[in-house]
Amino acid sequence: MLKRARTLSGTVMIGIAIMIVLFIVFTGIIWLLQNLDAYQSSHDGVQYETFYDYIKYIPAPQMFVIVFFGLGLIGISAKLISIQLKKNFKRFQTEFYNALQKKEPMNPNQFHFEEFRHLCTLINPLIEKITFNETQLQTIIDAQNSLIITRTHDKIINVNRAFLEFFNIDSLDQFTQNHRCISEFFSHEDEEYIQPEMESTNWVNYVLRNPLKEHKVMIYKNGEPHVFSVDAKMSSKYEMYRVVITLSDISNIEFERRNLIIDATTDPLTKVANRLKFDTILRQQIELSKRYKNSFCMIMLDVDNFKKINDTYGHPIGDQVLAILADTLRNSVRKSDTVARWGGEEFVIILPHTKLVTGEKIAEKLRKKVAAIRKKGLPAFTCSFGVSEYNKSQTQETFLHDVDTKLYRAKNGGKNCVISR
Repeated sequence: MLKRARTLSGTVMIGIAIMIVLFIVFTGIIWLLQNLDAYQSSHDGVQYETFYDYIKYIPAPQMFVIVFFGLGLIGISAKLISIQLKKNFKRFQTEFYNALQKKEPMNPNQFHFEEFRHLCTLINPLIEKITFNETQLQTIIDAQNSLIITRTHDKIINVNRAFLEFFNIDSLDQFTQNHRCISEFFSHEDEEYIQPEMESTNWVNYVLRNPLKEHKVMIYKNGEPHVFSVDAKMSSKYEMYRVVITLSDISNIEFERRNLIIDATTDPLTKVANRLKFDTILRQQIELSKRYKNSFCMIMLDVDNFKKINDTYGHPIGDQVLAILADTLRNSVRKSDTVARWGGEEFVIILPHTKLVTGEKIAEKLRKKVAAIRKKGLPAFTCSFGVSEYNKSQTQETFLHDVDTKLYRAKNGGKNCVISR
């Protein structure tokens, strides 16, 4: 059978009543002990006719003891009431957060004071409303095809069904057991996409600081790349911080876009960069060189006697010669270097961060590799090379003219050679 709850005011009144009773009893005891016949006898010429008369003539030391005892009773009673209040407040706080976490109403019968039970009856409808709103919100975000993540500054607190399905897991807890952030899955192979660290800050802060910029990430799933557009919105109130991150799968659009870019910037026969792509990269290198004083070289080469190869073996064989030449060049330089088809049987190579003396060595190495190509069904062939290092006084046109002049000198100087000065 449940005990009936006390009211806070009732408890205080009971405490005060107990203190008054104890004070009177204690004072009476002292009076009785000192003067059992206070009503009949006199002391120092004073006749005590009533208890009130006795109180008036209590000596100061005795009165001090009585007052001290009374104040002690008040203090003890106040402390006991305070302890009860703290216990109830602490229990109320704990039960309130548990109710929010479990999405269940609070049990009023757990509390000693009627006031706390009344608070439960007021708060329970709010908890039910919050629970309903959260459930409704979860239903809405679960209906989205995009991956939705809600997180604080240091951890993920909620995800939607699409997120669970993408990572093939049953719950967020299963994900957080092994991973702290989705950025652990970001691809590092292309700087076009967001990395876990961007401009000396984490990727979430980077996205929040650049709301007008298009953000994309690449995530591999079962060896297959997926590209997502990323959007992040932050809200903070009452010292609470939340970020909602939306990742929308744009893989089909992105790969189609990249294929179109590749088609537009790649030579269809040799699969190296075309003239359009080369012009763009050359302009970028010139700007970087002027701004940061970076050195770079360009090699221009031409297949020797290519017209004779076409006339003797036919154009299909000539096309195969150009294709195998492009493969040899591409596989013999760094990833940061750019091989492009300039036109016909001419190719150009941009070598970033390269001095002329190094450019000469690279061109000579390529010359020997080309001359050593032997493939069944194809004739042996050689190439002539011109090499130039860019200086900031040159325009794009004068730089191209300089390297083209050196190639022309190599062609007229006996072919199968490198001219750089």
